[in-house]
Amino acid sequence: MTRLRTLLLALIASALVLGTASAAGVAFDASAFDPFDEDEGYIDFMLEDGVLTVTFDEAMGAIDATMEGDALPLDGDLDEDRLSRDDALALYGGLPVSTTPTSVTVEAEGDGQAVHDAVLARLADLGLSAEETAPGGPVRSYRVTHGDDAWTVSITPRDSFAVIHVSAD
Repeated sequence: MTRLRTLLLALIASALVLGTASAAGVAFDASAFDPFDEDEGYIDFMLEDGVLTVTFDEAMGAIDATMEGDALPLDGDLDEDRLSRDDALALYGGLPVSTTPTSVTVEAEGDGQAVHDAVLARLADLGLSAEETAPGGPVRSYRVTHGDDAWTVSITPRDSFAVIHVSAD
């Protein structure tokens, strides 16, 4: 009986470790953006270790779409330690970004359809596969995969902007 219990515990532990290792993640990274100097930056995507990251940078990457903060650049009196939070630029800079532990939503300025197409091209450049899940509506949703990792990417293109929502499945 002890041997069976030990074997079952080992199997459960293995399943937990393997399941955790292959779980997809999502993040927002603005570490390359200087909020004390700039009021506008570019979005892009990165994929590393199963985490699909929406980046915000002063330099344009693969996507010609910007975000602008209503209160950027920040006043030099703001304590830089406050900027370590994921939602700091939204709270203090008015940046149109929202994050949860499993999702990121951004509002990117630019031709909405061009932003949509550039996001899909960037995901393909990163080696991700995208399959549209509900064609024909105003919100274009895709199941995006890379190996065992999966995300839902929804893009709402408008005339002069696009709302992009990424969530880990």
